[in-house]
Amino acid sequence: MSRKNKIGIKQVALFVTAVVITVFLINFTIGYLKGVFGSVSAEDAADFLAGYGWELEAGSCIQEEVVIPKVFSEVYERYNALQIKQGYDLTKYKTDTVIRYTFRVKNFEGYENACAHVLAKGGKIIGGDVCSSDLSGIITGFDGKTS
Repeated sequence: MSRKNKIGIKQVALFVTAVVITVFLINFTIGYLKGVFGSVSAEDAADFLAGYGWELEAGSCIQEEVVIPKVFSEVYERYNALQIKQGYDLTKYKTDTVIRYTFRVKNFEGYENACAHVLAKGGKIIGGDVCSSDLSGIITGFDGKTS
């Protein structure tokens, strides 16, 4: 092979390597940004709840922005204790605006007026609950048992 062909092969190999590295970095950056700035859709939240066995009333989803308070009241401290029991911690999100999805739940045994809340921020679920507004109301974790 002539010197000219050897340089051409080296240049092609270098170019292919640069393309592979660039594609990797772009994919990594997109994945990272989705985690930071991504969002959890209503469908994602419903699928998450379905994973716990909850049956949701079709068309019942309400999406709202809520602010996690800077200072937790006693009620909010108890609510966060529930979150911590299920692996979440809302103290990380004090003063942040988050999305709250509310769904009517059809199969919370023993309760007529049941709903589930899913809190989301930055492309991930950060907490929530399943509860009933019946007179003998209850609030639990996503598993329906943790309180």
